[in-house]
Amino acid sequence: MKNESGVCEPQHGWWQKPMLHFEEEQGAHRKVAWIELFYDLVFVVAIAQIAHQLAAHLDWAGAGTFLILFLPVWWTWISGTVYNERFESRGIENRVFFLSQMITVGGLAFFAHHGTGHNSTGFALSFVVANLIIQVLWIRGGIHNPAFRPVMKRYLIGFLASIALWVVSIWVPAPFKFVLWGAGVAGMFITPMFTLNLQEKLPRFSSSKMPERYGLFTIIVLGEAIVGSINGMAAHEHLHLGDAIVGALGIALAFSLWWIYFDFIARRVPRPRRWNVFLWGAVGHTPMVLGLVATGAALLNVVAHSNHDQLPREAQLLLGFSIALSLISIAFIETRLARHEHEPTHPWLSPAMKVLTGLAIAGVAIAPLGLPAIAFMLILLGLLGVNMFYGAWSWFRKPEAHDVGHYVG
Repeated sequence: MKNESGVCEPQHGWWQKPMLHFEEEQGAHRKVAWIELFYDLVFVVAIAQIAHQLAAHLDWAGAGTFLILFLPVWWTWISGTVYNERFESRGIENRVFFLSQMITVGGLAFFAHHGTGHNSTGFALSFVVANLIIQVLWIRGGIHNPAFRPVMKRYLIGFLASIALWVVSIWVPAPFKFVLWGAGVAGMFITPMFTLNLQEKLPRFSSSKMPERYGLFTIIVLGEAIVGSINGMAAHEHLHLGDAIVGALGIALAFSLWWIYFDFIARRVPRPRRWNVFLWGAVGHTPMVLGLVATGAALLNVVAHSNHDQLPREAQLLLGFSIALSLISIAFIETRLARHEHEPTHPWLSPAMKVLTGLAIAGVAIAPLGLPAIAFMLILLGLLGVNMFYGAWSWFRKPEAHDVGHYVG
């Protein structure tokens, strides 16, 4: 709670009211709670299920299914994360609400298998219940925080209308069912845009916790690329040295993406305006995370076909486009970050390098070069290495910049 002097005081009691957090105004540091990390794991299970389906269907239909299933899961994570940023408490009720969300997201994970087929009703109902729980939380926040009520009202109008589309979809046959799903998720992404001016009157989001929250989830998602590389090696009945080398290159590729994100993004904070935070989080991270997840699915196929003279074109295209999407998204996120006077990276050269290398990777993927897996992977790593080298060079050539952000190496 916030007392008369404007200082946040901890609540006491086993069942606590949701109260807005003012730590950012006080310059206080907030950390990600253990329960939030635990909460993330059930989302990773859901995302892994969706990624495995993409790995098994490298075609336009598989890509469409991946998008249809991934975006609802990702939005549910964003929504729960933003709520906890606003109203996190230490009471038992916080754990009860986390558990209820985890159970429903577990439903998303279970029904994601054939989620656009015979499990579509279960997937839709899981999404509806998960997001209705979050609407209950927004209502609680508005009841106990008058300053938040204008935002709450707009949230409820947009989010409940979007949820209603998902409810109606249960009785609608495919493919029109998925049109309603897409419209519902689009409505959820758009709704916060109509609250951003109102949110300027609320406490700022934490510049310590929010970047850490997204960064930790990014690490977990990058694990899918590791899993894909390992599973690709496991697909070989007899693993040869060349297969193991391609698997190791897959892990190195995941490490390269980690290097780039955490050197350029995670050590810095977004500029504090609400529009900018929205662009940084929902707009910038959505395609980036999507690309990272798809990278894991692609790596499974690339490593599994490492003993072929020519990499299957579908796997080549998916891997190249996925990495390109992630790089270009990182470039966009970088433009949303606050700049310290000693920030070592160039304000436009740094993101431009990521866009250019992303386009180059996409071009290599499109080109009918007939490359084996090992050659294709080495080219990708070479292009990613341009950004890795620039990040390390920028950091170490300016010792005064070491106070700007935390170097993750």
